Amino acid sequence: MLIFNTYIKTLLGELILKINAMKKSKYTWLLDAGHGGIIDGEYQTAGKRSPEFEFGQYFEGVGNRMIVKNMLAQCKVLGIDAIDIVDSDEDISLKERVKRANNLHTQKKNCIYVSIHSDAFSNPQANGYSIYTSVGNTASDGVATTFIDTMREYFPDHTSRHDNSDGDADKEAQFYVLKYTSCPAILIENFFYTNPKECKLLLDKAFQDKIASCHMDSIKRIER
Repeated sequence: MLIFNTYIKTLLGELILKINAMKKSKYTWLLDAGHGGIIDGEYQTAGKRSPEFEFGQYFEGVGNRMIVKNMLAQCKVLGIDAIDIVDSDEDISLKERVKRANNLHTQKKNCIYVSIHSDAFSNPQANGYSIYTSVGNTASDGVATTFIDTMREYFPDHTSRHDNSDGDADKEAQFYVLKYTSCPAILIENFFYTNPKECKLLLDKAFQDKIASCHMDSIKRIER
């Protein structure tokens, strides 16, 4: 009976995957894990790592990739069109990331770019999360608002670092990947790895999974 039940569950799982794969996404999500990963035991990005705390050290590019990998797996199950525009552990240049995103947007016409990062500052007390868009009122603002609202729901005890001076909560910056992408684009700073408490959380797989699920909830809301 146990073997039969396992077989049925496997068939149902495969059926759900096939049904979801037949769904048509409203958008193609271009997921960009910031910085580099580890190749042959060597971290590919200078800096972009936490201090060596007693509980361990966080390498931002590695954490970014784990979150993106989780999001891609969830998109696959849900039948949401998503692409890892880096798809390696190399630290791809900002120019190349934008080039890949713009080429995909030219082909598909309906892309949304999401750059995944975590933050750092010289003061170890700096904490919280933030979401950036390019300067001015653009189509990216609505995307950012959805992601910010969802993060506030998932992380009510953490600081939302926002700027409401222009009527919405996203921060604005001239980041290359936001300024030169031809599709709506946001950059998410998932907490501070220079803050001991938040760094410890970022090193925890359950917390990384929560971040990924949070961003996936935003994607699902926009896809509705």
